[in-house]
Amino acid sequence: MRNILLVLGGIFAIALPAAAQNPHADYIAFLYTGEVLPGQEASFKELVSKIVTTVENESGTIAYKWSMRPDGKTFDVVEIYQDSQAVQAHIKDVVGKYGEEIGKNWKPVKFVVYGNPDADTKKALERLHPEYETPFAGFIR
Repeated sequence: MRNILLVLGGIFAIALPAAAQNPHADYIAFLYTGEVLPGQEASFKELVSKIVTTVENESGTIAYKWSMRPDGKTFDVVEIYQDSQAVQAHIKDVVGKYGEEIGKNWKPVKFVVYGNPDADTKKALERLHPEYETPFAGFIR
């Protein structure tokens, strides 16, 4: 639980409205929670490794960190993107390459979006039934 609070603190520090410090920044952050399907633990770990390697090459991805909860089946992914275009590129990249495998390895539990994605990005995220947080204060260094 402490790790999740630290991760969330990092999200808030980065994803709150960039306009307070830089009017051109439009960071978008996600907290994605999923659950590994029974019997898929080994293939899950292998798939995550492939996904992380792919995402490392996305120029608009600022942070991408996976954490496993103590139950060994519930995980969180903290994701921070430069802007809506970076989010859309990420979706196209990961879902295009791994979408079918993802559905066989885990199920989504919760998806929270921090920041202000554009309408096209919101449409691309619809299938995850996101909860949108409204930024109201903060800064980015």
